[in-house]
Amino acid sequence: MDLIAHENAHLGAFDRLLAEEGIAEEVCFGLDETFDACMSDEAEERLRGNLEQMRRDHGDAHPIVKSCRLIEDHKEAEEFTQMKGCRAAIVHPAGQM
Repeated sequence: MDLIAHENAHLGAFDRLLAEEGIAEEVCFGLDETFDACMSDEAEERLRGNLEQMRRDHGDAHPIVKSCRLIEDHKEAEEFTQMKGCRAAIVHPAGQM
């Protein structure tokens, strides 16, 4: 969890720094979401289990746990991931530069 917290902290820090420097658009920095796609029963079971364990370990109120969401609906998961056959997806914050 410490590594995830470290990475998440840097997303906001980069956003603020680039805005302060006035170069956010120049370096094409973006905050968005990424996902882990569940393409099989095994993957869905494993990823769902990992998310549930994180919730048990840290609680639903933890900011990192709150930032993750599970898309269980098959159609919604396919639309979000744009991957045919996607059974579910776990979505979480991400950034890129």
